[in-house]
Amino acid sequence: MAGLARATGIAPQTLNNWRAGQEPRSISQLKRVADYFEVSLDYLCFGKESMKKEIIEDFSDEINAGVFEVVLRRVKTKR
Repeated sequence: MAGLARATGIAPQTLNNWRAGQEPRSISQLKRVADYFEVSLDYLCFGKESMKKEIIEDFSDEINAGVFEVVLRRVKTKR
């Protein structure tokens, strides 16, 4: 646990709290742990890859064949 704490910059007590069942409060800390283990956040949190990724892969033939139309619109941003 100490090695993971050093590598990610997350306090050992925080990691121990997660192991004890406390929910993480910081997505950036979760991302650092996922990067450390070279897994996705979905895999780290839920034990499986994102459903969105699987759905896109299911349609890869149609996407490559040009069956889908892509529409790009400028999104208004707050300034």
